[in-house]
Amino acid sequence: MNAMGWAAPLVLLVAGCGGFEQETYDVELDAAQAAAVPYSCTDKTAKEPVAVPGVGGVSGLALQQRWTVRAEEYGATSIEVPDVSFTLHRGDVATLDEDDAPDILQGTRSEEGPFQYVDIRSIPSTVVGESNIVYVLRFYIANDSLEDDDIEGFVDVRRTSFEGLGIDARELEECTYKVRLTGRRVK
Repeated sequence: MNAMGWAAPLVLLVAGCGGFEQETYDVELDAAQAAAVPYSCTDKTAKEPVAVPGVGGVSGLALQQRWTVRAEEYGATSIEVPDVSFTLHRGDVATLDEDDAPDILQGTRSEEGPFQYVDIRSIPSTVVGESNIVYVLRFYIANDSLEDDDIEGFVDVRRTSFEGLGIDARELEECTYKVRLTGRRVK
């Protein structure tokens, strides 16, 4: 293959096809769910674990937020959201960091939805007899395209407690919390 034979595909690859680059959304959380967060907890030590639903307190998340979704390398995306501090039903808080600055999470590819942005945080116990905790925080946009004028989805947290470490770890309890959202693209 001569230089002209591979130059055209290379130029298209480098220049791109004019696809998704960045979108900003004004997002509103479901006020009722943000004020009394629905959750479900499962005792993983039970012989037959059963999810028990409940309603917690205020999420601690701002009802109105501005999110920016950006294209990243290799077709991936990232999302920038206001600093996350999600209060769970027993009073513990799922956070990404302690800096009070916007948080950025890496996400799925931009070609087609739905779209997910996930952060996993592990909090090892420093006291014998206390459980280790893993938080999975997810921002989920249910749309097929990031260029839609309106979006819908949810923010959820999964909190899992464990005893032991590594292959000897045993799940004790898993709780999930979810707040629905809608949003409108900023033009």
